[in-house]
Amino acid sequence: MLYERNLIISNKFFYLLNYFEVVLRNAVVQAIEISFRCNETNSWHENEAFIRSLSRRGRYSPKSMFDSAKEKFPDSPTKMIPELKFVFWQKMLMANYEERIWQGCFNSIFPNATVENRQIFYDWTDQLRELRNRIAHHEPIIFNRNLENDLEVLTKFIYCRCINTYDFIEQSALDLKEYLDF
Repeated sequence: MLYERNLIISNKFFYLLNYFEVVLRNAVVQAIEISFRCNETNSWHENEAFIRSLSRRGRYSPKSMFDSAKEKFPDSPTKMIPELKFVFWQKMLMANYEERIWQGCFNSIFPNATVENRQIFYDWTDQLRELRNRIAHHEPIIFNRNLENDLEVLTKFIYCRCINTYDFIEQSALDLKEYLDF
């Protein structure tokens, strides 16, 4: 019974997490394009200033992840986007990218946010990455997690970015909330 409940909740969350990940990727790409003044002749994936700004440190180095994706799809930024790992997009919300990417465009990327605080969005993304990874590895999520808060964070992030996407996923979120309350 618990296994089945965990499976149902995981499936409902995974559906919403797919939308979250697309919203996250699109937000970061748009912020990069604005901050590095990208255009049709200077795409974000070819912008030298952006590429030089990528950190080379750590196990999941943004620069190495970027280079790997670009090697696979050198002429297709739209194919590079899903090729880049979730952690790449999350790292673009870290403090060391505050000035390079987010300063000056945060409000246009997250027009419905009530506060301009990149750190909150990083923390939310980290929380949802942990949930996503637990689900992807078929680990239990119904114990030791505040799933109501996970759902609230997910819907807030999407709402802050795009009301239309929020409206699209709202019923699925409400269905999940109802199931969590049961």
